[in-house]
Amino acid sequence: MSTVAKAKQSIDAYSQEIVDMESQSHRCQDGPIQNGNNVEGAPAAKQRFASKQRKLQFSGIGDGMNHDTSGACNGPRPKNVHDNNGDSPSVSSESSSGRGSFPIWVTITLIITLGAATCAAFLAVGITAANKDQSEQFHRLASDLTNQIQQAWEDYVAAAAWIHGRCRDRNFSRADFLQTYEYLNNSGLDFQAAQFDPNITRDEREAAEAEARAFYARHHPQVNYTGFMGFETANSTVVEPRSQQDFYFPIHYMEPIKGNERAIDLDYHASGSRRRTVLYCMNEGKPALTDRLRLVQEKYETFGVVLMHPGFNLSEDMAKLRAAEAEESQQGLDGGIGVEQLEVAAHIQPWPRDLASIVIRIPDLILRAAKRRGDPSIVYLYDKSDSSGSPLFLGAAQIIPQGDTIATLQGLPETTLDRLHNQVAIAGSLFREEIVNVANKEWIVFVHSVEGTYQPNNVFVVLGGIVIFLASIALGIWLYTNQRRLVSYNKERMKAEAERAALILDSARQATKAERELNDFIAHEVRNPVSAAMSACTFVKTALEGDEPLRTEEQREETREDVAIIDSALRFVNDLLRNMLDMHRATNKQLKVNMTPTDVQLDVLESVHAMLPQRDPKFTVQVDCPDGLVVMTDRLRLKQVCLNLARNSVKFISEGFIRLRAEVINNEVHIYLEDSGPGIPDSKKDMLFSKFQESLDSLSQGTGIGLFLCKNLVALMDGEIYLDEDYDSGVPGNPGTRFVVNLKQPPIDPKIIHDSNTHHTIRDGTGETVPLSDDEESIPHELPADLYLLFVDDDPILRKLFTRSIRTFFPNWRIREASNGETALRLIETESFDLIFMDMYMASVEKQLLGTEAVRELRRRGVECRICGLSANDKELEFLQAGADCFSFKPFPCEPITLKQELCRILYSETPTESSASCQEG
Repeated sequence: MSTVAKAKQSIDAYSQEIVDMESQSHRCQDGPIQNGNNVEGAPAAKQRFASKQRKLQFSGIGDGMNHDTSGACNGPRPKNVHDNNGDSPSVSSESSSGRGSFPIWVTITLIITLGAATCAAFLAVGITAANKDQSEQFHRLASDLTNQIQQAWEDYVAAAAWIHGRCRDRNFSRADFLQTYEYLNNSGLDFQAAQFDPNITRDEREAAEAEARAFYARHHPQVNYTGFMGFETANSTVVEPRSQQDFYFPIHYMEPIKGNERAIDLDYHASGSRRRTVLYCMNEGKPALTDRLRLVQEKYETFGVVLMHPGFNLSEDMAKLRAAEAEESQQGLDGGIGVEQLEVAAHIQPWPRDLASIVIRIPDLILRAAKRRGDPSIVYLYDKSDSSGSPLFLGAAQIIPQGDTIATLQGLPETTLDRLHNQVAIAGSLFREEIVNVANKEWIVFVHSVEGTYQPNNVFVVLGGIVIFLASIALGIWLYTNQRRLVSYNKERMKAEAERAALILDSARQATKAERELNDFIAHEVRNPVSAAMSACTFVKTALEGDEPLRTEEQREETREDVAIIDSALRFVNDLLRNMLDMHRATNKQLKVNMTPTDVQLDVLESVHAMLPQRDPKFTVQVDCPDGLVVMTDRLRLKQVCLNLARNSVKFISEGFIRLRAEVINNEVHIYLEDSGPGIPDSKKDMLFSKFQESLDSLSQGTGIGLFLCKNLVALMDGEIYLDEDYDSGVPGNPGTRFVVNLKQPPIDPKIIHDSNTHHTIRDGTGETVPLSDDEESIPHELPADLYLLFVDDDPILRKLFTRSIRTFFPNWRIREASNGETALRLIETESFDLIFMDMYMASVEKQLLGTEAVRELRRRGVECRICGLSANDKELEFLQAGADCFSFKPFPCEPITLKQELCRILYSETPTESSASCQEG
């Protein structure tokens, strides 16, 4: 079955379906369609249906509508709907009675009660979880702070051990000790003083004091050195010169000295608290802390402690080495060894012996632990193992973070641990109390939150509870209102379905009418020229089949007229089909315009003037345009518009003139197409630019499509076209016609046109119309004398006509023919062509290979010659994407000038996206 037959069968089936729907609508009694002459208009029906649909959707019920329109008249009806013309309710009486309302109210009450209970449970669980989360977060951070305090303490222990390791052999000078202090101080460890406390015997005291006196007199003359000092009695608070003892632990080496002068050579073994610490270190061989102390240079009401470290016992091999060195030193003494060796031998004693100590301020200890603290908090330190027997306050501070790695402290006054417990309980603050071992001491670390911190954020919990409660209320309200909506739903549903059926039926009628009008239009426009061509062909055939064909001049003249009729009719049909194709492309926005500087007189008006046929010497074609008028527009499309308008004038004018005129008004370029024809009737002016308006003159076979396309092209170039109804040609009996094309573009400098190839823009559009040639200087006008062509098309008649046309005008060109793409692929294996023409749709016995597929395969096999795609359909984009250089619409031109222009474009054009129709002028 052919394509035309299939289309006709589809249209017949569709038309029969519409007839059935119309017949069914006449049988409806309750719908909006009462008879064939009382059908509601499509816009009104559509508007009413949309209103009903929105109403149903807004009520929350419309989504469940039955969209089966076949039941609009006699289909299944909803339950509980009565057939008494809508007087009865559309739902059963039970659903709207009081008995039906009681279960709804019970359900609503249960829903709201359940919502309130859920809200209360949600609030209880949420608030409890929020409080627990904040408590866990505080305890986690408080535990971290306690661990950081222990870590800070370990840093001080390591520093004291390092001091002892540097000084344990006493083989160092005070300059070495100063260097040790500076290393320690630059490490970032905060302390009050670094000290080394050697074990000095009674015999060594005098030498030690003499060395210290000489050092301070030379380097620190402001120091009033008085020898070893100490507290002579247990409860004494006055430092006095130390009496003679068996041994001492004086602060003999200390840095910094400034500010600590009162502690120089203070004997730690003289007072009770310090004495206990010294004895613990010597007896246990472990570091130890003193009780809290008021430091000598402390300016604030804070306390400090002294950390003493006895060093570490070295290995047995080291002890043996020391003993050997002592023995060698003794032998050297007998043999006359000097005093230095004697001093070294005298100092070799078993461990522990000397002490290294660091004076630590409690605020410095807290600050070191809080440097990486991210949240504010308050910390208290108590000495649980103080000699007084009760927890003794060491220090307290509020930690104020100043970033991720910096914190500041705000000192807090002294308070007892019991009072602190009471304060925290009254304030309701979170707290954590933990005991840590610090050397020989047990410290209590008490951390509690700052007021206003670690408060649970119950906003979202409360909001969640409110949302739950409101949701239960909203659900109850929705159930109540939904129950009321159900009362009127069925009636509205039936009305909406009936109107929807009417809208569908009316839309189908309009679609059928539009298609029928299109078919009638094409049949009417094609029937007349085809009938004329068939009659002329009959006359020519009769004249040629006679015994003596074309013997007389009269017969020859009649035959020439018949041939002219055939030519005119076929050209008209060809233009009609091409216009229909262009109109389709315009409607689907598949065209583009190329905006370039254009000389209106040379590039447009004079070119159109040259293309107009002078069919009668009684009228003239005039061009009136200022010299050098250049405007930014699409040269080709503007020429198409002007030629279409001028050709319309040629069809109707019998005497007078056709004038092509241009001028500038209000800085905008206007083009006028004027003639002295019979004019356009007032009845046809309103539909002048419509798609399928009736012909202005049935004898001239005008379709009117050209004016519709002209309007689209001008709009695409951002201009407008209209009919000047006030125009009068001045010729008696011929009012004439004037079309005005306002480009809405200002004139530009004529110099720009010389560089127009580099100043253009391409814009998508909606129009394509009668093809024209664009006389571009870049395309040569001379074709080569010798060329080898391959023409691929499955129609033998088209192949014959093409070959005949080429050989007629280019006898030296060689031509090969192929009926399908497969044959073309075989030919290129043995022959080399200069130009290949490839049709789109071709059939072979084995399979069908599209022209684009054949082009793609040719390029894949390395064919580099120019390839031109051919088709009666708009297949330009497909061919270019497949690899073709250009595209041309069928039928291929046969006239010498047009054929030469088209071949020039195919061979030399560098703009493959330009429609091949630009060089086809019939």
